[in-house]
Amino acid sequence: MNAERESHRLADRYVLESLIATGGMGAVWRGRDEILGRSVAIKVLDDSLAGDPEVLERFRTEAVAAARLSHPGVVRVFDTGIDGETCYIVMELVDGPTLAESLARQGPMDPAETVRIARDILDALSHAHAAGVVHRDVKPTNVLTGDHAVKVTDFGIAKAAFARNDLTTTGKLLGTARYLAPEQAGGGHVDARTDIYALGVVMYEMLTGRVPFDAETDVATAMLRLTVSPTPVRAMRGGIPRDLERVVMRALSKDPDERFQSAEEMRTDLEHVTIRPEPGVQPDRARRAPSVFRSWMLIPLILSVLTAGAIVTGLALGRLEVGGPFGVRVPDEAQAELEPPEAIAILDARDFDPLGDGSERPELVPLAHDGDTETYWKTETYNSADLGGIKPGVGLVFDLGETRKVDEFGLRTTIPGWEFQLQGSNDLSSFSPPIPSIDGDSTFTVSSESVSFQPVEFRYFLVWITELAEGEGGYQATISEAHFSGG
Repeated sequence: MNAERESHRLADRYVLESLIATGGMGAVWRGRDEILGRSVAIKVLDDSLAGDPEVLERFRTEAVAAARLSHPGVVRVFDTGIDGETCYIVMELVDGPTLAESLARQGPMDPAETVRIARDILDALSHAHAAGVVHRDVKPTNVLTGDHAVKVTDFGIAKAAFARNDLTTTGKLLGTARYLAPEQAGGGHVDARTDIYALGVVMYEMLTGRVPFDAETDVATAMLRLTVSPTPVRAMRGGIPRDLERVVMRALSKDPDERFQSAEEMRTDLEHVTIRPEPGVQPDRARRAPSVFRSWMLIPLILSVLTAGAIVTGLALGRLEVGGPFGVRVPDEAQAELEPPEAIAILDARDFDPLGDGSERPELVPLAHDGDTETYWKTETYNSADLGGIKPGVGLVFDLGETRKVDEFGLRTTIPGWEFQLQGSNDLSSFSPPIPSIDGDSTFTVSSESVSFQPVEFRYFLVWITELAEGEGGYQATISEAHFSGG
C-alpha cells in the first residue's frame, strides 16, 4: 500500500516523494508543496482509521488545534484535508533522526544530553498545554533531534485513536503501550500530567537504554504500571546524579497528584540538577601571581623529614632493623603482617527468600557485584523494619567459585543501618533458617564498609538480612557492592 502511494498527488497540490516512516496511525512521507515550492512532511492516516467516522473527525479536529501551536520546539502543522479516501496532514519537514533512532544507534545517553533534550521537550509541552493541547503520545519516535534542535511532533493527534476508548485497539494502533500513563491504561482522566509521565518514561529510556515497564503484550505492558513501581534509575546504571533520578522517578509516579503538576515545574527542577564534569575536564582556575618561592620546593624537604622520622620510629618499635641494601629493612615476621589481604573475586550471586515467595529482586542481583558502586541490588519495600513481620529474613548468596579462606567481608549500601548475619557453607542446600552467623551469634549492622572475623573456609556465603532500614517509600536494604578478602 505504501509503495503504491509514491508520486501520488493530494489535493492537486502535495506530491508524495519518498516514505520516511510508518507507525500505528499511518505513514509519514517526504513530500513537496507545489504551490509554495517547499518540501514538507505529509502524514497519511491509515486506511483502517480513516474509515472510522469518529476517529476521522477527531483526527481533523486535533490537527486544527495543533496547527494553532507556534513554537520553535513544535513541528508546525500547515494543512489537513481529505482527498478521496485518503486523510492527510501536512507538516514542517525536519531533517534528522528521531530520538528513537538516536537511542537505537548510540544506546543510553549521558545525563547532560538527557537533561538538555528533556528541557527542550518540556518547553514544547508547556507551550502546548497553555494552548489547551495535551500531546497524549510523547515517545522517542515523536521527538526529532536534527541539527541539535529538538522538536516534538504529532501534538494531540493520538486523541483520535482513543476515540473508541479501547485499550486493545489503541495499543495495537499506536504502539505506545510502553509510554502510557497509568490513567491512560486505566481509562481515567487525561491532562498535562499525562504528558509528564510519558516524558519520565522517555528520560528513563534515555538514561538506562530501556523502558521501566515492558511485557510480552502491549496490554500487559500498559497494565503493569498500575501495580508495579519502576526500578530506580541509579539501580540500572551508575553515574546518574541523585537529583536527576529524583526528577525522573517523580515524573513516573502512579498518582498524577504526586507528579510534577506542570511542565514548567519539572523544567525548574531540571535546572537545579548538578551534572558532574566529564572525566579529564578540569574546571577553570583563577590565575595566580608568580612567586620566586614555589610551594613544590617544600616537597623534597617534607619527605626527607617524614622518612627520617619513620625510620627512627620503626627501629624503636621493632618494625625495622639494621641491615639490607639501604641500611634498614623490615624483619621477616613483620613483613607478613604488612602484606595486604588478597581480594577474592565473586563468581556469581543469587537472591535467597526461602520463607517468602522464593524471589527477591533477582533481576538486580548482578548489580551487587558488578564493580560499579553506583548500581545496586535492593530488597522489596516492606512496611516495617522486621520485613513486615511476615518472614525472618531475606538475602543474597555469593559464590566464590571454589572453597576459599576468608577473614573479611565488606559491602557498600545506599541505606545504612540495616542488619544482617553472614553464614558460610560449601553446600547451597545447607542454607535454611534459622541462619547461624560465622562469627558466633553476631548480627552486623551496616554502618561501616567491612567486618572482620576469624578465618573460615567456604565457597558460598549468605548475607542474611534480618532487619531493614528506612528508605524511600518504606523499609529496605541495598547492596551496591560486596567484596571478600582473605589469605
